[in-house]
Amino acid sequence: MGEVILYLMRHGETIINKAGRVQGWCDGVLTKEGVEVAEKVAEGLSDVEFKAAYSSDLGRAIKTAKIILSKNKKSKKLELKEVPDLREVYCGKYEGDLQTVMLKDIVTYLKVSSIEEAIKTVPDFGRAYIDSCAAMDETNEAEDYDSLVARTNKAIAEIGEEASKNGGGNILVVVHGGMLRVVLSNLGYKNHIYDMENCSVSKVKYKDGKFEILSVNDSSYKKGK
Repeated sequence: MGEVILYLMRHGETIINKAGRVQGWCDGVLTKEGVEVAEKVAEGLSDVEFKAAYSSDLGRAIKTAKIILSKNKKSKKLELKEVPDLREVYCGKYEGDLQTVMLKDIVTYLKVSSIEEAIKTVPDFGRAYIDSCAAMDETNEAEDYDSLVARTNKAIAEIGEEASKNGGGNILVVVHGGMLRVVLSNLGYKNHIYDMENCSVSKVKYKDGKFEILSVNDSSYKKGK
């Protein structure tokens, strides 16, 4: 059972990100800048030997992961594994809507004056944020916090266990900002990450069934080489 280092990376910027719209399961292509930044990060990670590579099954994560692997000097023959349970949180009726609309509704629902106030005053804000979207979704399709946690915890644990059984090593996992905040929170990270940057990397160690957070929202790889 080897030691595993998970490189949890957020996908590159998309046209939906740039437009300031909600992007959960709806999917936008990477912008020109999104591709360029992903390529820089790929250069920064080019000497890391990845033993396996995973992404969610959404196109923006797949594209970003393929860019990372295309420039890697030691992992050229890896097959990217697409995992539906690594998807972003599903936002129901808010999918594709302006983020300002969703945030205004959340503020009203939580009875605060701003998201900044909510972060400071609402107990377990990460849960409240997601659960409020689900509660306001008349389609009854939006995910609540517990549903998101159940599927993402399962996926990350299975990846860690599989990699450990295969001898450990570095594992690339390209995912999404919202769900990654929740994953890190459930692994013990105490601070709220309001802006999980596109193409940032968070490193987590897995060994003997336990996780340890090594770094969070690291954008240093964007400098390339």
